[in-house]
Amino acid sequence: MSFTLPALPYAHEALEPHFDTQTMQIHHGKHHQAYVDNLNKALDGSEHAGKSLEELMGMISKLSPA
Repeated sequence: MSFTLPALPYAHEALEPHFDTQTMQIHHGKHHQAYVDNLNKALDGSEHAGKSLEELMGMISKLSPA
């Protein structure tokens, strides 16, 4: 199982004037995408590859922090 970044349920500009469109695009499309990509890299080839987020969270205290 490979995780993907879900689309936002609203437009990037929907939070203006509090957050501008560019900030939302960078935060969601770059920062959050990096978290998803790094999770996939960490799981690739491990014994935990293919597990759901729910399964991983249920055993998080047993996982190595590295």
